[in-house]
Amino acid sequence: MEGHYLDVGGVRTYCIDRGKGPAIVLLHGAALAVDAYSTWFRAIAALESEFRVVAFDQIGMGRTALPKDGVYKNRLERVDHALATIKALGVERACLAGHSEGGFMATRIAIVEPSLAAGLVIVTSGGTAPYLGEGRDAEWIKVAEATYNDRRQFDSFEGFLACNGRLSHRSDPVYEGILRENYQRSRDNGQMELVARMPKGLSNYLERERLQREYIFPHLKDLSVPTLLIWAFNDAGVVVERGVKLMELIQGAEMHIFSEASHNVMHDRADEFNRLLASWCRRCWASGDKTKAA
Repeated sequence: MEGHYLDVGGVRTYCIDRGKGPAIVLLHGAALAVDAYSTWFRAIAALESEFRVVAFDQIGMGRTALPKDGVYKNRLERVDHALATIKALGVERACLAGHSEGGFMATRIAIVEPSLAAGLVIVTSGGTAPYLGEGRDAEWIKVAEATYNDRRQFDSFEGFLACNGRLSHRSDPVYEGILRENYQRSRDNGQMELVARMPKGLSNYLERERLQREYIFPHLKDLSVPTLLIWAFNDAGVVVERGVKLMELIQGAEMHIFSEASHNVMHDRADEFNRLLASWCRRCWASGDKTKAA
């Protein structure tokens, strides 16, 4: 599945742009060795016969260039590059789907550029959902810290898998093979060092809700785009209760919870996930067409 490079504001950006038809923009999350292809390769293959499917590596990730200042960019800071990439690709309207921190980015784009968003899909996104409060966050924070903050991930691929293995509900040799290539690339191109030097505040789970409290929650009451939340029942780091709290903040939002799936629900339940995503995007585009006709 070949992509191409695009200059986006001076940032050499790797883009996958497949198929024809109504557009779907897929936004990946943030972690060592994560990129557009590793996150979305199964979805792209399933959707490209019906939709124009766009996915790209965010600044400082995958094959896209590192930030010029050498500083890791958080999920809010990456929104500007993502928006610029979408526009550079000539996408004027799309269903926006984001996994994990990509869910924050998709939601923020729908907030600041509502005319761009035909639909919004937020996939098991701890970076978007509210915290539970009342002392109920300790368990999932412990899981998240063990997954993302363990320094063993920088020592070897085996150490990386030991930290990240809980993101999938079952063994996935194809996905792990892609991650192995990505891991080596991240070591070679400097992304690993960038992540290792990430400002400590970005990995502090007691502080991470600040971005959604400031840039997401106050605006959700005005969000008019059709919104679907997809969650995984077995994702111990982004528990279902947080997804429910997010759904309650978005008027008319719907939620689908997959059993037998963890954080990588788009791989754990790939066929069902792709059918659901395609169906939702058809519905969003059909609803938009009826609105225009009226």
